[in-house]
Amino acid sequence: MNPRQSLRMHLPLFALTCSLWSYADAATELSIPVETMDPALHAMLPEAIRKAGFINLVTDAHYPPCESFAADNKTMIGYEPDLWDAMGQKLGVKVKTSSIAFDGLIPGVQSARYDVAMECISDSLEREKQVTFVDFSYATNAFYTLKSNAKVTDDPLSLCGLTAAVQSGTDFAPTITDLFSPHCVNAGKPPIKLAQYPSADAVLMALYSGRADFVVNDAASAKDIEKAAPKPIKVITSDLMPKFYLGIVIKKENTELANAMLAALKAVQASGNYDKIMDKWDLAPLKLPTPGINLTATNPLQNPKP
Repeated sequence: MNPRQSLRMHLPLFALTCSLWSYADAATELSIPVETMDPALHAMLPEAIRKAGFINLVTDAHYPPCESFAADNKTMIGYEPDLWDAMGQKLGVKVKTSSIAFDGLIPGVQSARYDVAMECISDSLEREKQVTFVDFSYATNAFYTLKSNAKVTDDPLSLCGLTAAVQSGTDFAPTITDLFSPHCVNAGKPPIKLAQYPSADAVLMALYSGRADFVVNDAASAKDIEKAAPKPIKVITSDLMPKFYLGIVIKKENTELANAMLAALKAVQASGNYDKIMDKWDLAPLKLPTPGINLTATNPLQNPKP
């Protein structure tokens, strides 16, 4: 079958899945107070952004609760939109948003097509070689699988020999290749098979169609998917799961913008709005008390070994 034809056959279910994610609209009822512009922070911005009056931000708005489209298919909602709106208000500029495929986010910033990228992007040493991160929260991963799948349990060894699905371009694959598969091999069991797909929708379809046994995802997103999935799923966490930083991606040479964004983030924390945003989206455990630049290098987290 032609791949394009195959994809077209799945579009109705893609639409159903995305429409079910609109439950996140309920969180928008909890409004966040508007920030007051700080002239000193505005002055920290690069001159080009001050003249334009906006920050050009790119995301992939199909990843609740980070960001997704509301029922109107235009408005972006999620904890990151709340955060970037608050930071823009502090800086005295608008935030102009675009949504593209995840694997185009970092190249889009590197090429200067966009000023910044946000989409729950994990800060890694490899990515820090390419771009700068202004880190604003913690994150961890989780597995989810169909509730009817008795093979996948809380025991990490139950995953050995099964197929894991991840979205390509994310940092989910190393969770399998660097932690869980070696854990299997060390126990004398077969490694986990890894299947990568271009979008979050395609990952879900792999699970629902039986091509994958379980999915690796951000824990917060997995919990949200559990609430809205077309088929009942279960979310499984593990002590083997790494903890990492999430950050705003900025071109490596653009230190002026990175410093302005960090200062705005700290100001939003000081106003209390950071806590309000994280609490609104039920993400209190992921709050980062002291944000910073490239924290994976400067303040590495201690993560488990296989």
